[in-house]
Amino acid sequence: MNIANWPYTGTVTGITIKLYDEKPDGHHVRVRLAEQWTTGKRIYYSWRKNLDGYGTYKTWSTYMNTTGANNKISNIVLQVATYEGDTQLQYCEKRLENPAGA
Repeated sequence: MNIANWPYTGTVTGITIKLYDEKPDGHHVRVRLAEQWTTGKRIYYSWRKNLDGYGTYKTWSTYMNTTGANNKISNIVLQVATYEGDTQLQYCEKRLENPAGA
């Protein structure tokens, strides 16, 4: 994941997510983001899927636009999971702290 612009307040822009399927296990992989506000609330985005199989990747570009004076993004959470159909098999997440100090 790459983030081009993450201010203390306002819109987070230039988010690029690249999801690679690195195991020849017959399962597919998914990724999603969540924004965590300074108030502690988390907003989850939709899962994005790579159904193309082993050795392939997908890339998405997106942004986050919070609303309200107290809704500053303190963390962006990157979640990655392995799925069989709609059943989640494995899951992990990485929390990225706002470099502007939110």
